[in-house]
Amino acid sequence: MNLRSRRQLRSTFVWALCLATLVLCASLVTAVLRDDPDHLAAALVLFAFVAAASGVVLNWRLDRAHSDALRDPLTGLPNRVLLEDRIEQAFRRSRRSGDPFTLIAIDLDGFKDVNDVRGHRAGDLVLKALSRRFEAIIREVDTVARVGGDEFVVLSMGTGSDDRAAALVGRLRHALRRPFRIDGAAVEIDGSIGWSVFPDDGVTAEDLLARADGQMYATKRDTSDESVLLRRGVDAGVVRDVESALERNELVVVYQPILAMADGAPHSAEALVRRALPDGRFIPPAEFVPHVERTPVVRELTFLVVADALDAARRWSKAGHDLGVSINIPYRLLDDRQFADGLSEMLRTVDPSGPAITLEVIPSGPGAGTEVDEELLARFDALGVRLSLDDAGRAASFAALRLLPLDELKIDVGFVHGLGRNPTDAAIVRGMIEIGHALGLKVVAEGVETRSAWNSLAGWGCDYAQGFYVATPRHPDELIEWLGVSWPAVA
Repeated sequence: MNLRSRRQLRSTFVWALCLATLVLCASLVTAVLRDDPDHLAAALVLFAFVAAASGVVLNWRLDRAHSDALRDPLTGLPNRVLLEDRIEQAFRRSRRSGDPFTLIAIDLDGFKDVNDVRGHRAGDLVLKALSRRFEAIIREVDTVARVGGDEFVVLSMGTGSDDRAAALVGRLRHALRRPFRIDGAAVEIDGSIGWSVFPDDGVTAEDLLARADGQMYATKRDTSDESVLLRRGVDAGVVRDVESALERNELVVVYQPILAMADGAPHSAEALVRRALPDGRFIPPAEFVPHVERTPVVRELTFLVVADALDAARRWSKAGHDLGVSINIPYRLLDDRQFADGLSEMLRTVDPSGPAITLEVIPSGPGAGTEVDEELLARFDALGVRLSLDDAGRAASFAALRLLPLDELKIDVGFVHGLGRNPTDAAIVRGMIEIGHALGLKVVAEGVETRSAWNSLAGWGCDYAQGFYVATPRHPDELIEWLGVSWPAVA
């Protein structure tokens, strides 16, 4: 029997008990009056007392049942029915006073993965904790409601401009992104948020909610090919395996050179992490990174790669080769204060005149295409860290191109592979080079595998190139040997 059925049965039982009590009292009064008419007053008082008590109980039960019908049973927040009533009250109040209000729609990203990896109990605890965080942010006159499994709506009174709404959204987003401690483990989620302001964005509840939902879904992750693994969901076994590999030092970082196309000179190297297997084989990052980028594991994985890259750069410098290093990071880490703090600590002892550190931001996955905390972006800039947009040319990359203070554009490998075979790919590559230069950015082409592709890119003014035509990924010491012998061959 489910909870709702038990509540209905208990309510029915209370009704029946009250009715039976009234019938019994009436029978007792009748008997008393028949046997002893002098006790009429006492009998009436007893009957009135029992009737009043029964009425109080019934009224309490009705109020409780009505309240339960308007509240989410897990979090205790208002549900959709109560939210709609509050919105109607907001309309009446605003029309009398002229004060506007804002509706904010929030849809959690990665919540299903919490259930899959940690279990439904952990998911319930996250929802309860998140509800308390949201309630701590809003005022008493505001409302936060849970309107679906992982959907919330905030009604904020007196928020009359996009700037004020954006400020509130920022507080909600930071509350959402702070890690949750569940049974001793850190659990992280993200969310997509949209809002609408009355009366500028609509004059009915349907219009306002539709506008907020539309803005929210516009920030959802892309549907490009590279997000297929994300749409399939997180494999808990892969996450556990990467956690174990971190503990046992079974992750290997290799480096692929990036050359200046003007003269073929080495410019930098991209750090690429691999999962080493006992039989000597390696699992490429595409098979495990999409599964861990929703979890705190991705932060530790990135720290490992940064530490290895800094060590490799020192070894190259000692051998007479001053190369920068590029490190892939998921979009969400740009808005992660713990990542910024950790990176600051790692770079604190690095010589400012040392290797240039470039973070290659992947414009897909959780949080992709959303605004990033400007304070954190300023911290990266103060550290001397450059930002590069990876996979440029994909649909999702254009939102990041507008939002991030980039230094570099890296053309997606799929388009570069099409050079010489597909005129459309050639037009896109040439167009991305022109866009990058128009924005004052350096442009890198990855996936350069033929001399013909190299020549075409050089003719269009591409700044840098990497790919199998240049060199395959290799261990830092092997890269030193390659730098001393092989690299001038491509010039």
